Amino acid sequence: MGTQFAFDWRQIIHSRKNMAVLGLFMAAFIVAFFALSWTKRLDVTQTSQATANAALANYAEYNLDTLSQAQKPLLANLDAQNSATGVIGLGLQLDEPDTTRNGLLSLRTAQLAMRQHHYKALNTMPLPPLHQLTGDVRSLNVLKSEGRPAATSVSTSASYIVLVLPYLGWIIGAAAILLSCDSWIERRRHRTLITARPLTAGLAGSSRLLMLTGFYILTLLAGFALMVATPALIAGLGDFNYPIAVMGTAILPLWQYILLFGGLTILAGIWLISFSMLVNAWITNVYLTAFIVMAAGLLPVMLPQLFHFLWFLPMPYLDSYATLSGTLVDRLNQPLASVVIGTGLLFLWTFVNLFIFGLRVKKEAA
Repeated sequence: MGTQFAFDWRQIIHSRKNMAVLGLFMAAFIVAFFALSWTKRLDVTQTSQATANAALANYAEYNLDTLSQAQKPLLANLDAQNSATGVIGLGLQLDEPDTTRNGLLSLRTAQLAMRQHHYKALNTMPLPPLHQLTGDVRSLNVLKSEGRPAATSVSTSASYIVLVLPYLGWIIGAAAILLSCDSWIERRRHRTLITARPLTAGLAGSSRLLMLTGFYILTLLAGFALMVATPALIAGLGDFNYPIAVMGTAILPLWQYILLFGGLTILAGIWLISFSMLVNAWITNVYLTAFIVMAAGLLPVMLPQLFHFLWFLPMPYLDSYATLSGTLVDRLNQPLASVVIGTGLLFLWTFVNLFIFGLRVKKEAA
């Protein structure tokens, strides 16, 4: 079995495709840092300005009916959001982090109230999901009580990680798919590999899964190292005790959240690798395999109403940030879509994939 591990590992690291994925994955975090720093795309300045514009537009629309008492709470909420964006802008202009943080807290509190009370302008305002808003309010209250600034721009390592967290799952998932889209194709195409190394389907499959998982983890570590090192060389490490909410309730320091996020991401990657192997047991086309696996991962985003009922499938939990923040609960409108259940389902369906894969390979070899 050790010989098989070594054989699979050599195949993986000598694959030009795998090394290209590793290089692109590492480069993506360097390019993204400089692009976000220069364009200010994720800075609170731009997001608060979008909120202010929407609040003014909605205020003008709903203020037409001046005699309606029912509109007053909505108008007061829109006014509170607009005022909060003004405080944020003032804090940024005067370089007063406390003012900026307090303005951001006021904005998130008003947005949370709009979500909770289901005001008419709910669908025309740029509001984060309910669990994210709840978590943001809790995190900002912790920062306020401790006199610490909020992450408002991509600058330090910690602020870079905090602001790109919602998008990391997509980048990492794409890397897992690209690494594993030919995971079993070579053995199917070259039958001599099977006759030269007459292992059972379970042992051969386990060896390939373990080696691909190892390379996948190596890729994640390399990318994370650059996520930390690149901003640190310019602006420093930042605050790795920054409070982040889990499921909108529990507060963890950033370094603990990263460990939890990393564990769930690795588990999601293992499921993607095992599913790619399962698809490869029928299909020998790399591009078609990548398309099928990617489509499966995107289904919960495209059809959330369907996955309200199919919450027991593993695909919704591939987005680690959505699972941990609780926005998956909001997306599917399904309270059972929790971190614990998602972790258990990813484990369970990985074994299901491997079981079906083993049956298929045995049938093919017979």
